[in-house]
Amino acid sequence: MPFRENLIAKMQERAITNYRLAKELHIHATTIQNWRDGKQPQLSHAKLVADYFGVTMDAMTK
Repeated sequence: MPFRENLIAKMQERAITNYRLAKELHIHATTIQNWRDGKQPQLSHAKLVADYFGVTMDAMTK
């Protein structure tokens, strides 16, 4: 699955809102929404998301 689908699934599993994830990662909530809409994150941000959910970056993109 692409990053977008994995992000949505992980957020739904933990019942996390865009705002909460953005606050935890110290980024803007609009950035989270952009990723959910299909925009690809910067590598450093993708790593933050993977670490937050306790998975590898590879797992977030497959």
